[in-house]
Amino acid sequence: MIKVIFLLKRKDGVTHAQFREHYENSHAKLGQKYFGHLLTGYVRNYVGEVRTARSLGVQPIAWGYDCITEFTLLDEKALNELYGLFAHPVIGKEFYDDEGRFLDRDAVVSILCREGEVVDTGPGDGHGTLALMGEAG
Repeated sequence: MIKVIFLLKRKDGVTHAQFREHYENSHAKLGQKYFGHLLTGYVRNYVGEVRTARSLGVQPIAWGYDCITEFTLLDEKALNELYGLFAHPVIGKEFYDDEGRFLDRDAVVSILCREGEVVDTGPGDGHGTLALMGEAG
């Protein structure tokens, strides 16, 4: 399994709501059209509030990204095909032109995690901290 994580920021003059609207109704649809067959997962996490690790109950902090996108692919072959589609003269240009409508391309961060670098422990057991502290819950 391979995961590619993108940190995405809207371009100047575009609101968070406009960014999300365009991403969902244009860019994500392009993705599904051209490389949906390569993905085993495609998640878009729109940033609502950001806090430091110890800031529960404290003022949120400023953070420059609007969305954290996750592509999950089966293997290296799928990843190479994905990269090939982005480099394709027609398909790549279509993505590039669409990005120019809503995305700050210079701010994009791409993180690649290959097999062995992604650890999924699955869901918790649903008992919460009260059960861990020995309290009835």
